[in-house]
Parts: sequence; structure tokens; C-alpha cells
Amino acid sequence: MGRFKRSKSKKRKRVEFNKSNTMAMPETVPNNTTSLKTSGTRRLKTLIVFDTNSLRSTEAGDVAYSFFAFGRPFQVVEEFILEKDLNEDIHIAIPNWAIEELKDQKQLRYKEDIKEFEKLVTRLSGMPHIQEIAIPDATFDISGYIQQKSEEFLGTKTIKLMDIPETLANTVLQNMMQRVMKEERAKHPFVHAKKGNKTYKDAGFKDNLIWESLLHFPEVENYDKVIFLTGDSDYSNCKAEFAEKWNKHFIIVSDENNVIAELKRDYGNYIEERAIHDFAEKEYFRDYLSDQLKVKTEIAINGSNFKIENFVIENPCTLVERMPPSDEEDEYIIIHSQIIIHFTEVRVKKQQVVMAKTQLADEESMEIIQTTYDIELI
Repeated sequence: MGRFKRSKSKKRKRVEFNKSNTMAMPETVPNNTTSLKTSGTRRLKTLIVFDTNSLRSTEAGDVAYSFFAFGRPFQVVEEFILEKDLNEDIHIAIPNWAIEELKDQKQLRYKEDIKEFEKLVTRLSGMPHIQEIAIPDATFDISGYIQQKSEEFLGTKTIKLMDIPETLANTVLQNMMQRVMKEERAKHPFVHAKKGNKTYKDAGFKDNLIWESLLHFPEVENYDKVIFLTGDSDYSNCKAEFAEKWNKHFIIVSDENNVIAELKRDYGNYIEERAIHDFAEKEYFRDYLSDQLKVKTEIAINGSNFKIENFVIENPCTLVERMPPSDEEDEYIIIHSQIIIHFTEVRVKKQQVVMAKTQLADEESMEIIQTTYDIELI
């Protein structure tokens, strides 16, 4: 986008850039009572976890075994992450048990197909218009073949594998036993599953292992939000359990379209305004914010002023806004930054979130016009 013209009648104090792309800061008065702290880039960190049914790949309407790959839901989500260059902020995790279950399903489907094929050959043999049909080698190692294909495929993917640590085996067993003893309506995901006329009595057991893999995955601590993609409704009662353990934003979605919609809500502004976000994350923008905050000595809260003891630039860019032109102003850009102010009230150490709004003249020059705050800083 080109540079916008600014109204000549509006004179603003600006922070100029020199030719080396560094900022010439206005002179500031050091504030010896304020200890500067800044955090690094702080965008939302999201973990997407896939259940077995959202990974299954099919061929001719059933489980595919001639290759190992994940199905459409995984492909759509992975493509979005890579296309939008969000691989540093969004990670994919898969329970090891889900991968083992996929391997078992492939082996089982292969063996069932071989049996059906042998029956078909027997019925067709002797027909004058059908040449002799070779029976597949009964010694073929389908398990080894699928294992090799899975290793080759997983070697090309950047995913986190979730396991249940041996040290937690007893805890997991106790959790699963407690669920078995619950009333039918409350014991999810420990229930039977049906597919057509078949009932899978081990389905609930497998669902429990997948859930426990997620519940005890230590890296959950590194994320702000967890999205669990599953086609099963059996996990609906598990949200409270996850919240109690991790206190993280946790949602369960049924298909890949819901995942993409969630990611667009969370990262849409960053995707659309990446150049401005990248500018705000650079050291010289944080230095500018720091210099602006260093001269502030008090924060006004509920009619009282308190001495600023410290501040943290928690997130240099939470949002980028493009303000439409008006009679007095041409279009300009606002960077929203999250600041944490530390102060003491009646001998109690407190923190106050303050949102800073930094006005840029335009995207081309990145000239900084001014910064204001939603809470008065003096």
C-alpha cells in the first residue's frame, strides 16, 4: 500500500527515521525509579490435537493400506498453517496411540480384503473368459510394510507426538477406572462405539488412551489455546477435566472447517497486517515504547495517583487498525500494545494492564506520530 497524504493543517510531533533505519528518539528524562523490562514476541500460541478419526486416510471408500498418510482434515489444516506462515505460532500434536491405531486399522483391513479376495478367486475360477488369478503371497509382511511407510511419512512432517509417560501409568489407570464406575451419561469417553451393525467394545478404551495422552502432555503448558479435532461426541464431558488441570482455553471441534474458522479469528489481523506486526516486533519499536514509558512516573487509577515502580511491554502488537479518513485526517494506522504497570497501593504490590495506541503516518514510511494510553500515565 502506498503512502497516505496527511492534512497539512494537522501538525504532529513525529519520531524520525534516519537512513540506517534506526529511530532518532526525542530527548527523554531518565526515570530512576522505573526498572525497564520488555518481553519478546507474544502472539497467541495454539496447539491443534488430532483424534484418530480425523487422521484416517481412505481409498475406494475404506481404510487405505498401500500407503501411509493422514486424511483431508490434517491436510487442510497443515496447508493453512504453511500457506499463512504460522508454523511458529501454531503446532500440531498427535497421540502416539492414534498412530498405532491407524496402523492396526490398515493391517486389519488388508487381512480382511485378502480373505474376501481369496473367496472371490475361488468363485471366479473356471470361468472361460477369466484368466488365472494369482493369489497374493501369504507370507507378505504387511505389518513391516505399514511400519516402513509410516516412518517415511512421519519423517516428512513437523508434528509433536504425545505419549503417556511410564511414570504416570498408575495415575492414568486410576483415572480410567473412575470413569468406568461413573453413570453412563457421565462416563465419556469410556463408552462403546457403533459403526453400521458392528459394536466396538474397545472404542472407549482407545478414546481414553488418546484423551489421557492429551491430558498429561507436558508441552500444553507452552500454549495459550488447545484445539481438539475429533469426530466423536464422547469427549464432550472432558472439557471441565482439562480446564481443571491446565486452566487453558480449550475447544473441541468436529471438522477441519471449524479449525480454520477458529484460526482465522485468532490470527486474521496478523495475516492481513503482517508488515505492521513485524515492524512492531522489532527492537527499535520496543525501544521507542520504552523511552515513552520511562518518563512516566505515576499511574492514575480511580481518582488516585500511584508511583510507577516498573513496567513490562507484554505484547508490542496485539492489534493493527487502519483508521478511515475524515474531513480533518487522512487514513492512518494504529498499533495496539499491551503494557503491564507495577505499583504499590497500601503496601500491596499490584499490576495494571494498560493498552497503548501508537499512531503511524502510513505503512510505507512507518513514521511514528504519537502514543496514547487507555489509562492516564503522568
